[in-house]
Amino acid sequence: MYESFTLYSGNLEFFVRSVGCFDLRPGACSRIKRASFGEIFWCIEGCGKFRDAEGKNFTLQPEWVWYYPPGSLHIHGAGNERFRYCWLTIDGPLAGALLSGLRLSPGLTYAGTCPEEYFSRIAADARDPGKMPDILSNAFYILTRIAKGGKPRSSPTSMAAEARALIDTGFCDPKLNVESIADQLSRHRVSVARVFKEEFGVTVAEYLHTRRCQEAFRLIRETEIPLTELPGMCGFSSVHYLSRVIRRLTGLPPGALRKSAHEGGTALKTGAF
Repeated sequence: MYESFTLYSGNLEFFVRSVGCFDLRPGACSRIKRASFGEIFWCIEGCGKFRDAEGKNFTLQPEWVWYYPPGSLHIHGAGNERFRYCWLTIDGPLAGALLSGLRLSPGLTYAGTCPEEYFSRIAADARDPGKMPDILSNAFYILTRIAKGGKPRSSPTSMAAEARALIDTGFCDPKLNVESIADQLSRHRVSVARVFKEEFGVTVAEYLHTRRCQEAFRLIRETEIPLTELPGMCGFSSVHYLSRVIRRLTGLPPGALRKSAHEGGTALKTGAF
């Protein structure tokens, strides 16, 4: 986590005042302030609680941005979970005109995955007064991303269902994991992991492992496919790893489990699924 102030003292009509990335613990609140500068908050993880000029409360979720225009009373904090976000402030006589000219609307705006590297670039250059053109270039990228806006690609429920569908059809790929699933959905890994756990009560990794085990058990019980070929058919990286998993769940190695199944045994601990 970091925060940087530019300490700019030139004659530009608008400039970047500060930038940072921060974590608020669950239930924590920031200092209430009325600010002469404009400030945006881009949620990365968890959820934030914000209040607008009319006193209404809002929740800021991952991939959404909150914008306080110059002169606003800033009131925000974390919800019932960790709130991780990047922020950027724009100051100067024409800061408000710049931000309104970009058609940034006060309050909530959907903007997609936070471009954290651009916030980091600004922070790296912040202490060098001669770097303000580079700082503004990176800031304009952030602001225009927000101004572009867009509609959320899916609700949390449908996103979780889409992730589960990708697992159900692609679990045989050993490279499938939460990162690759998030890439396929064009969503942030943290967002996918959070909504999946909320919707189904298990993590992406747990569900993926279960689907692979289910298929491995089915192939062992119902086919005569050589055991050496099974890992590539159910998503395990090697015969050794598959054997270790099967033994841990059933107490038997794959070969003995197949024999027991063919003889009518009941060695499977089906309650694990």
